[in-house]
Amino acid sequence: MSGLRQRKGITLIEMIVMLAIVLILALLSIPAFTNLMQHYRITTAAEQLYSALQYARTESIKRNTNVYVSFTTGDNWCYGINTNSTCNCATAGNCNLGAYSAPASGLLSLSATGLSSNSFFFDTTHGGASSAATITYTLFGQASLITTSISMLGNIQTCSTGISGYTAC
Repeated sequence: MSGLRQRKGITLIEMIVMLAIVLILALLSIPAFTNLMQHYRITTAAEQLYSALQYARTESIKRNTNVYVSFTTGDNWCYGINTNSTCNCATAGNCNLGAYSAPASGLLSLSATGLSSNSFFFDTTHGGASSAATITYTLFGQASLITTSISMLGNIQTCSTGISGYTAC
């Protein structure tokens, strides 16, 4: 074996081939990563809304006062929770129990149906809602959406079309 040289390390050609393979795999995974981020964005927003609505309902019973949930719809959406009256979620500090806004404008839109003046309230006795409402998140440029429904009894349910992990709407 003295006449044979042992090879140590990798050649330049081997390194270039390896980098090309890594680059191709990275480029192929970008669409999957984008879909994963969009899925995360819409599910996070829907879960946050569900928790905020449960919080508002609980606070109405605990405080023995009506608790209002006010919405601004569209791409630059927000919603706020306030005792005794509606609030403007776009104005800092206007909603005494909290306000939540779109993480990035134009990536996720919010629509609401069944609301009077884009708001409703939970009452003091049993946490019933002043009106049945449907709040829907839609991903920009896609049909995927998550819907949260509030019944007159104050029951809150979430369903989805195109997003796994939720019952079908």
